[in-house]
Amino acid sequence: MTTAALQAERFEIPDDIWAAQAFFEEKGWSDGLPIIPPTEERVGQMLAATKRKPDEVIGAVPPRWAQATVEKIAINGVMAGCKPEYMPVLIAAVEALTDPKLNLYALQATTGGPAVMIIINGPIRKQLDINGGPNALGEGWRANATIGRFVQLVKRNIGGSYPGTTCKATLGWPGKYSICVGENEEASPWEPLHVERGFKAEQSTVTAISADASIRASDLDSSKAEGILINFAQKMDGPSGPEAIMVICPEHAKIIAGDGFSKKDVQKFIWERAAYRMKDLPDETFDQRVKRRSDLKLTRDSIIPVTDRPEDILVIVAGGDGSQSQYIHVWGQSTPEGGSTRSVTKVIRD
Repeated sequence: MTTAALQAERFEIPDDIWAAQAFFEEKGWSDGLPIIPPTEERVGQMLAATKRKPDEVIGAVPPRWAQATVEKIAINGVMAGCKPEYMPVLIAAVEALTDPKLNLYALQATTGGPAVMIIINGPIRKQLDINGGPNALGEGWRANATIGRFVQLVKRNIGGSYPGTTCKATLGWPGKYSICVGENEEASPWEPLHVERGFKAEQSTVTAISADASIRASDLDSSKAEGILINFAQKMDGPSGPEAIMVICPEHAKIIAGDGFSKKDVQKFIWERAAYRMKDLPDETFDQRVKRRSDLKLTRDSIIPVTDRPEDILVIVAGGDGSQSQYIHVWGQSTPEGGSTRSVTKVIRD
């Protein structure tokens, strides 16, 4: 493919890194961090890493509903600092972002300010050095940092989500810069997320899910599954949502599985204990909950589980040594139809 086939508008800017950053900031194309200028050569290298045509439309990104072509994905990938070999992952991520189930429009427009968390499964984790081990949700891995950042740039530069205008986040949170993790499948005693969702173990996938905030679920004391899981459930008390994410560290996972708990057992145990108690709510909050979920026939004695169903608690294993897991709250409302947003898993193709 030659760069002459590119359709994006060209801009000439001074060959100066400070001038380049000022240009991107003026255009509103920056997330506040330094941008790598997407030259024709760099974009061409990204496009050479996929079999997809540059003008192929992968999806429409709200709230602008602009078309995310493979070329635009490559451009934003360069800007985020991605390597060319990440392109198949980036394309799959946009497929997930633009799936109606995720309801990205609602995520972009809410005052809640959620991020879109990316979970990567399959052999591609090793091929691209995507971290699922020590500090898996922290800094230090280019693939995790730049793939997560790419998602935010797509939401901004293609979707037109700008803080204070189309993006209505009251506060937001640091996960909006980047939140991407590989599942530590090798350390997991259970089937990985993508296999649980019907994909083959040898396939690689991207899962996109609304992520609102995280809470450290530390437990250095329990030597039995029940103690660890009770501690997990206590971290998850609060407003129910369409889904929830439990990132279990390998040490906790080993203890839990060693006591005979399957992943379904984990989901059921937590679901039965993590709850939102109607008797504790202020009157106005209680009244609104009753209106939103008239199907539940709520009373002051009602207890709402953290999700409508146990299987709506996503359980993944990630992290290194230590007894530190995390609960990640999923933004959105539980509804009779299944929730205002749902996680989406897409297979990664060349």
